[in-house]
Amino acid sequence: MAKRDKTNYIAYADIARIMAAFAVVLLHVAGARLIIEDIGSVNFFRAAVFDCAMRWSVPLFIMLSGMLFLNKNKKLNIRVLYTKNILRLVTAFLFWSLVYNMYTSYLEYRHIGVAFFEALKNVHNGAMHLWFIFVIIGLYIVMPFIKRMCENMTKREAECFILLSMLVTFLPKTLSSFDIFAPFIQYIGKFEINYTAGYVGLFVAGWYIDRFEHSKKEKSIAYLMGLAGFLYMLTATVYFSIKRGVIADEFMSFKSLSAFLMAIAVMMMCKSVFSKKNFSRRAKSDLAFYSKYTFGVYLIHEMFLNISAGKGWFLLPDMPYIGIVLEAVIIFAISMIATGIISIFPFGKYIS
Repeated sequence: MAKRDKTNYIAYADIARIMAAFAVVLLHVAGARLIIEDIGSVNFFRAAVFDCAMRWSVPLFIMLSGMLFLNKNKKLNIRVLYTKNILRLVTAFLFWSLVYNMYTSYLEYRHIGVAFFEALKNVHNGAMHLWFIFVIIGLYIVMPFIKRMCENMTKREAECFILLSMLVTFLPKTLSSFDIFAPFIQYIGKFEINYTAGYVGLFVAGWYIDRFEHSKKEKSIAYLMGLAGFLYMLTATVYFSIKRGVIADEFMSFKSLSAFLMAIAVMMMCKSVFSKKNFSRRAKSDLAFYSKYTFGVYLIHEMFLNISAGKGWFLLPDMPYIGIVLEAVIIFAISMIATGIISIFPFGKYIS
């Protein structure tokens, strides 16, 4: 993850990062409830609300990385990027992949030695949430070229690039469940505009929001589009889940247009609300302190969630709105503390 330049501190970026980390925990807690509830039940709908409402979290993490690394004041050393930064991500992936694999293998074999051997054998297959590390590594690899492109990009050019990314990656993903749009998706693919594909659009969008000023009209449009994205995601997920009898999770994809629009709205809101506030030195220090642990929270929180779900520890099952939030707060706090403890050790910075 990118480190901040202490001489050019951006408070709203740390606030957004802490928000994103908590949102990831909240959506995973809600997701754990979602899969055990009867599809179409009131509790299923309540869990779906939280799950869908937090789908901006991971895209926002990517946008914040783009904002910090593509910033013109951020000096980029390719050697350091390709060794130190990427090496840290690879180390974190291998360590936590081993930990999660050992946990699941031990539950199956109930033998430490066998669990370790099985975990080591499958270390390349990490826990589901570790896919994010591969995305960041990929973005880091192409970052020097994206940064050079952004250096001379105007606001209008950046908007065109982001719209193109939406058209190539995020819109097709959103429409892929509807057969009527299959010809359109196939036709778009023929253009092979791969340099805007994947999460590059989010990476550039984070830089764009920070780099340029935005009018009240632009902000209002972003907020309305974000709200529309959430409502579409929730409606489509619930409707098609009931229709099919299985969870229609493709509408909740982080590559959906809905998630993209929600992430843009949240980051735009964070900048609008917090960028012009004068934070005290103590407040800045506290924000920076908690922000630096958010990557560790992302990596470790799933372990505590697995333990909780495995034991059937669902708080206030009859009051899911309160229970989901309370459980997320507890897991977030424990994960933050655990990350702080890990960071004390010399190797801690490589795995958290």
